[in-house]
Amino acid sequence: MLECTLGASDGARVARKITATALRGNLKSSLKAAKGKEVVLIENRRQPSKYLVDKIYFDELMRERESIAATLEILADQELARLMSLAKTIDADVKKGRLLTMEEVFAR
Repeated sequence: MLECTLGASDGARVARKITATALRGNLKSSLKAAKGKEVVLIENRRQPSKYLVDKIYFDELMRERESIAATLEILADQELARLMSLAKTIDADVKKGRLLTMEEVFAR
């Protein structure tokens, strides 16, 4: 087993490194090696390398990715809502002198 870690927190590692040509003759053993968080790195001279990954592990990664994307979307919406509420008062704040000029900010 190779000790090549794929990600810092997911614990996945390359269980086997194989060429595309060798994969054709060793498909069964390569499929067995790609189990859980163990992945197989398939190298080919004519194409970028690929990973052979267990379906359950891949589905878990996709669910985690979707969850992270949803969280980022919520956080972005909250920040946008905050900025929009600030934008509503900006003209009044300027007229009342509540904002500082760039010179005033950097002079301090």
